[in-house]
Amino acid sequence: MFKVVDNLRSIEFGTPGESRARLIDFIVNGNKRATAGLLDDYAKESEPIESVGECLAMLDNDNQHVATLRVTRVEVSRFIDVPDEFALAEAEGDLNAADFRASHNDFWSRIGETITDETQIVQVYFELLTHRLRPLQSSDAEWIYHACQDTEVQRWTQIPRPYTHDHAKSFVADQNGELLANAIINSRTGEPAGVAGIHHIKNGVATVGYWIAPQARRAGAASTALKILPTIARRLGDAQTVRAIIAETNVASRATAERAGFKIARKSAEQCPDGAAQTTALDYELTSQQ
Repeated sequence: MFKVVDNLRSIEFGTPGESRARLIDFIVNGNKRATAGLLDDYAKESEPIESVGECLAMLDNDNQHVATLRVTRVEVSRFIDVPDEFALAEAEGDLNAADFRASHNDFWSRIGETITDETQIVQVYFELLTHRLRPLQSSDAEWIYHACQDTEVQRWTQIPRPYTHDHAKSFVADQNGELLANAIINSRTGEPAGVAGIHHIKNGVATVGYWIAPQARRAGAASTALKILPTIARRLGDAQTVRAIIAETNVASRATAERAGFKIARKSAEQCPDGAAQTTALDYELTSQQ
């Protein structure tokens, strides 16, 4: 079985050591946006191949989740049929499919695999996300407390007012009844950007929420979190639909959901806060078919 880290299937590149460090650098600091695997390995691990939209936790040599990759395309073909396009997207120095076959036949042979022209190759294309999610830790209480003093966080969420250190510590400890609360982490700096979580999963629908600390806004943190949450919701509760209930007056949050691919499904049966008042809300949804 593939390792599950931060509620995502993990992905490990190359072999541990210099090879893995080099390939991670190609992704984080270069233009590597694809990777190849052997179809037989999935069968051996009893794992399905990756699906478009699935998010994967990229692990480093210390088995730490250093960045999240989102699958954009998956192809399976014979080794002989891997195209030039894939070799270039893999960005490991191969300039065409012939280069790819030579270098990968050498790599797989060195780790004991027998490769022929007919060997089935899984070609996974992906994008590197700017942020990753991880479950809350006790050390998060301090920055959550400071972030929740922000007037915008207080305006659009149901946090207590005033918000105290004890509120932050309680939230980190028991997540206030949420199914899952995650810190949003900037993958490049390691700094926390906000919180995104799943309120509950009912009848195949996961209801989610999020807020961003003032210093981390306008950097894609919220929309990135909304791209990751559907993968987690499917793993935790087989949710096929993810729903964000957003105040009609919250123009910024509505734009965030739309950037992540969510669409207005209906006027919500619930209301959302807008400061001290409750206001009309909209159900934004993303289904596994979108």
